[in-house]
Amino acid sequence: IPFVGLHAHSTFSTFDGFGFPAEHMERAYEHGMDALALTDHGSANGLSYQLLHAKKMKEEGRDFKPIYGVEAYFVPSVADWRKEYEEAKLDKKRAKLLSSKKNEGSFINDEGSGQDNKKSLSRRRHLVLLAQNQKGLDNIFELISTSYDEEYFYRYPRMDFDLLRKHSEGVICLTACMSGVLAAAYWQYRDESDEAVLDSMRELASEFQDIFGDRFYGELQWNAIPEQHDINKFIIKVCSELGIKLVSTADSHYPRRDAWRDRELYKQLGWLGRAKPEWDTGIPDSIDDLKYELYPKNGLEMYEAYQKYTAELGIEYDDQLVFDSLTTTHFIAHDVIEEFEPDVSIRLPDFVVPEGQTAEEALCEMCKEGLVTKGFAGNKEYQDRVDYEFDVITKQGFAKYFLTMKAICDKANDVMFSGPARGSAAGSLISYVLGITQVDPIRWGLLFERFMTADMTSYPDIDFDVSEPMSLKEKLAEDWGRFSVVPITNWNTLQLRSLIKDIGKFYEIPYNDTNSVTAVMENEAKTAAKKRAGVRAGIYALTFDDVMDFSPTLQAFLAKYPRVKTHVEALRGSIRSSSRHAGGVLVAENINKHMPLIRSGGVWQTPWSEGQNVRHLEPLGFIKFDLLGLSTLKMIEGAITHILRRHHGVENPTYKEVRAYYEEKLNPDTLDFNDNKVWDVFKNIKKAPGIFQFAETGMQGFCSRVAPTSLEELSAVTSIYRPGPLSANVDDDYVKTKRGQKKPHYEHPI
Repeated sequence: IPFVGLHAHSTFSTFDGFGFPAEHMERAYEHGMDALALTDHGSANGLSYQLLHAKKMKEEGRDFKPIYGVEAYFVPSVADWRKEYEEAKLDKKRAKLLSSKKNEGSFINDEGSGQDNKKSLSRRRHLVLLAQNQKGLDNIFELISTSYDEEYFYRYPRMDFDLLRKHSEGVICLTACMSGVLAAAYWQYRDESDEAVLDSMRELASEFQDIFGDRFYGELQWNAIPEQHDINKFIIKVCSELGIKLVSTADSHYPRRDAWRDRELYKQLGWLGRAKPEWDTGIPDSIDDLKYELYPKNGLEMYEAYQKYTAELGIEYDDQLVFDSLTTTHFIAHDVIEEFEPDVSIRLPDFVVPEGQTAEEALCEMCKEGLVTKGFAGNKEYQDRVDYEFDVITKQGFAKYFLTMKAICDKANDVMFSGPARGSAAGSLISYVLGITQVDPIRWGLLFERFMTADMTSYPDIDFDVSEPMSLKEKLAEDWGRFSVVPITNWNTLQLRSLIKDIGKFYEIPYNDTNSVTAVMENEAKTAAKKRAGVRAGIYALTFDDVMDFSPTLQAFLAKYPRVKTHVEALRGSIRSSSRHAGGVLVAENINKHMPLIRSGGVWQTPWSEGQNVRHLEPLGFIKFDLLGLSTLKMIEGAITHILRRHHGVENPTYKEVRAYYEEKLNPDTLDFNDNKVWDVFKNIKKAPGIFQFAETGMQGFCSRVAPTSLEELSAVTSIYRPGPLSANVDDDYVKTKRGQKKPHYEHPI
C-alpha cells in the first residue's frame, strides 16, 4: 500500500518523542517507505539532522525524500488568548490554578475535556504544517520564529489564524491528533450534542480551508482509544461535507516497534522532580495496555492497525475511504510536495559592506589603511604577505567574513577589552592590520597556513575574546537589529551517570546500588580507556563505550538489573534540555526568516548547533562567530583602573583612559618581553596559582623544569603539554636539549 508518514516526532519533541531523525528515517526506508515527514512539537529543531542525513542517504544511492514540517501549537486568536492572559494575571488564585494545567505529552488531550479548561492559559491545539516547496519552508521558519515572540508565547509558542493567513503560501496543513485543531471541538462540545460538535468543527475547518485551500487535509489516526474513533467519525463527516481530503498518520514517537517501553520511560524521566499530570499512570505492562503503537509504520502496517483496533472496539468504517486516506499521503509526498533542496547558501550580513563597494574592494581598502596605521606602508615584506593572504581569502570567497569580524571587533573595542589573539588566527597579517588580532605574525614568525590554506572547504574560525560577551551581543543587536545577532544553542543530552540514577529512581532500585556504581565507574574505566586510545597524559573525555567496556562495577550492576541496561543503551544521548553556546553567535540579516528560531529565558537562539561534536550551522549556510568571555580581560581593565586611581591621580577613570593606558603599556606591540620579573614568576610557577594553562600540577612541574626565559620557550611549554607530544616523550627531550644533555635530531633539514 503506497503510504508516507506525514506526522512524526524525534527526540527534539523533548520527553515525548524519542530517537534522532536518522533513526526514524532509516526505519521508514528499511520498511519500504520512500519519504517521511518530521514534525516535532512547536519547533523544527531536528531539521538539521533530517537534512544532513537525507544528503547522506542520497550520496549512498538511497532514494528517500525528507519532508520538512512542524506540529505547531494553535489558538484561533492570539489577541483573544492574550486578553485572557492579562486578565488572569490580575487574579492570582486563578493564575496559579491555570499554570498548573500542563498536560503536554497527553495522548488524550492536552487541554482537558469540556468547559473546565476552556479558559486555560496553557490552551494550545495541535496543527501539522508541512513545507510544499522552498517558499513554504521559509514561511514555516517565519511562523515558528514568530510563535516564540513574547506576544504569542506562554510556556509554549503559538500560532493563530491571522498569522497563518500571512504565511500560508507553500504550506500544507493537517488537523493533527486527538489534541488537534478539529478535535478541540469534540472535547469542548461533546457533552452538549453531536450537532454542537459538528457546528464548531465545520466553522474551524472552513476557516482553515479558506487559508490553505486544497492543501488542507483532515487527519485520521488508528488506535484502541474510543474517543479517537469518535473524533475520526466527526472529521470524516465534516470533511466529506466540505470536500476536504483525508489522510491517515502514524503520529510516530519512537523509531522501532519494540522501543515503546523506552519511550514511555523517557516520558517519565521528564516528570522526575515535578508533579505528574493525572492522565499519566506510569509505564504499562504491555503494548496492549498502552492502546497505541507509535513507530513509523508502512502502508501495510497502517492498514493492519486500522483493522485490528476497529475489530477490538467493534467500530466500522468504509474500508475504501481508509485505504484512500493512506494512499493520499503518498500523493501528497510525491505529487503535492515539490522536489527541492533547502536553500543553504551562505548568509553573511550586507550591512558590513560599505555602499558602492564589493566586499573584496572594501577589504582591500581596509587592508591598505591598516598597513598605514600600523606603520608598514612601503614595507615590501608586509605588503607581499598581505597580498598573498588577500589572494587566498578572496579566492575562497571569505571577504565578507573578515568584514563582519572586523565590524564585531571595532564595536567591541569601543566599549570593552578584547583579547590580543587566540589560536591560529594570530598567524594572519590581515587579521592584525584590520585590528581583529593584536599580534604581529611576521615579528613572531607565525604561519598563515595554520589558519587558512587555498584548498580550505570550510570558513575560518576566529576565537575572539571579550570581557563581557552578553553585553557585546546586546550592543550589536541594538545596532544591527534583534534578528541579526543570535546566540547558538547547545543541546544537552542524557548522560550515563545521570541516566543510571534517574532510571534507578523510577524502578526503585536501592540508592546504595546506583550510587556505588556511578561513584566509581568512570575512575575504573579511565586508565584502560586512555591506554586503548593511546593517550598518556592530559585530559581525556571518556566515551559511553569506554565505561561500558572497562568498568567491572557497572557491568555487574547491569547484569543484576538487565532492564536498566536496555534503557540506558536506548536513551543515552537523547535530548534533555537546551542551553546556550559559551560564546557562539550567528551574525546575518533577518535570521528569523531563514531558520526557525526558538527562545529560552527571553533570549532568541538558533534551533541548530555548532560545536566540537556537531556541525549543523555552516552546512546549512550559517557561519558561527565565537565571542568568548575571558574574565582575565575584566581583571586587566580593573587593575588598570586601580593603577590610574592610585598612582596617576585619576579619580574616576573612563574606559577611554583605561584603554589608552593599555595601548601604551600592555599592547603586544609595546610590551617588554625581556622583563626578568615576569620570567621569575614562570620559573617559580608553583607559587603563582591561577595562571591560565598553568594551574595543573603536571604543567607546573614541566614549566619549572624548562624555566622559560623567552616567549618562544613559554610557547613551547604550552604546545608540548598536550596528550600527543607527552605520549611521545617530547617534554623530556625538550628539557634535556635545553640543558645541553641531548643533541636535537631533526627529520628534515629545514
